[in-house]
Amino acid sequence: MNRKLLLALLAASATLASAQTKKALIIEPFDYSTVMTSVQAIFGTQQNIGTGIAAMLTTRVTQDGKFTVVERRKVANLTKEQDFSASNRVKQGTGARVGQIRGADLTLMGDIVVFGRDDRKTSAGVGAIVPGAGGVIGGSKADAKAVVVIDYRLVDAETSEVVGSGEARGESKRTSKGFGAAMFAGGVGVGGGFNMTSSNFAETIIGEATMDAVNKLSQQIAAGPTTGSAGSREDDLDAIIADVDGTNITINAGSAAGLAKGQTFTIYHKGKEIKDPKTGEVLDVQTTPIGKLTITNVRDRISTGTFAASGGPAPVVGDVVRK
Repeated sequence: MNRKLLLALLAASATLASAQTKKALIIEPFDYSTVMTSVQAIFGTQQNIGTGIAAMLTTRVTQDGKFTVVERRKVANLTKEQDFSASNRVKQGTGARVGQIRGADLTLMGDIVVFGRDDRKTSAGVGAIVPGAGGVIGGSKADAKAVVVIDYRLVDAETSEVVGSGEARGESKRTSKGFGAAMFAGGVGVGGGFNMTSSNFAETIIGEATMDAVNKLSQQIAAGPTTGSAGSREDDLDAIIADVDGTNITINAGSAAGLAKGQTFTIYHKGKEIKDPKTGEVLDVQTTPIGKLTITNVRDRISTGTFAASGGPAPVVGDVVRK
């Protein structure tokens, strides 16, 4: 095989394996009810900064690459396309398949608790602070400081357990002389349609503080824990063997269940069933450990590994795999 082609295939395989072991993350719009008055003063109208900051964070977290971010806010658009692809109007094999939307492992949610300014006049002069503008009218000098604080929680989507929490604080400072009514908006007049989607929002002092908070939040969740105090989901694994090919075993659990390459599990052979004599309900199944399974390849819903026997019968389809 051509060496360049081989290297390209190996790189693609590594990228795919990395993507399969990433946690899937939903980023919810942040609640900003406690800072609505400040938002009104800054923009001159009410803006949904909770959705705006969530959109910024989605971009940043996706670029960081630790998590796979899954869409939920506009998921109806995706299902509509899948339904259309499943109709007879789309060429077979070219459309989006139904039943492939990935489930989420974690949900990021929180509250914007500070969104405003902390200005200080640093010299004497005739003037006054202009609410929502962040500067002064008159000949005095002012130091403007914008502050954005986000309290966040990282929640396990399966158990609702809070697995991480904290505070991300963003700041930006500027100094203005003379007329500074537009200084808080970085030279762009607030109000009159100015909002977080404006192309020059990032150039404003409040925009800089917002991006600082978003960057810090992205760094914190990337560095923090992504599993609960009880451990990862592999501790509760109760999978079934789906295929046996010699010592190669395939089970019905994958990255969506928290599995990763290199993990080791015990295979139990199913034996006698204990049934309720009146109802026929299975009360218990006797199991016998027959060996170890070491995971070598992980996909979303299945995993493959190698079997090492420790005595007893060979594994068969239907045997149980547990931690």
